[in-house]
Amino acid sequence: VMPVLEPVDSAGIEFDAPSGRIVEAYAVGATDRASVLEFYRETLPQLGWREGAGNAFLREDETLQVDFFGPDGELTVRFTVSPTAAAE
Repeated sequence: VMPVLEPVDSAGIEFDAPSGRIVEAYAVGATDRASVLEFYRETLPQLGWREGAGNAFLREDETLQVDFFGPDGELTVRFTVSPTAAAE
């Protein structure tokens, strides 16, 4: 997790679906969307992820989607890992 973000342990979910695993996690922090995306664009390729459309990253058969809630400075970030759709 980006150093300025704190994980929200009670908000996450993880389960296996017939098409693969689905993981959802949240983090909050006093940062902005651009800084979060810049951090993950630099960090995730080192872990085998490549940038996809929008705020998504792709690795093998999984998609990591990064979504934002709240204003910059009081940002909540949702990370969702799910199976990549066959059309992608």
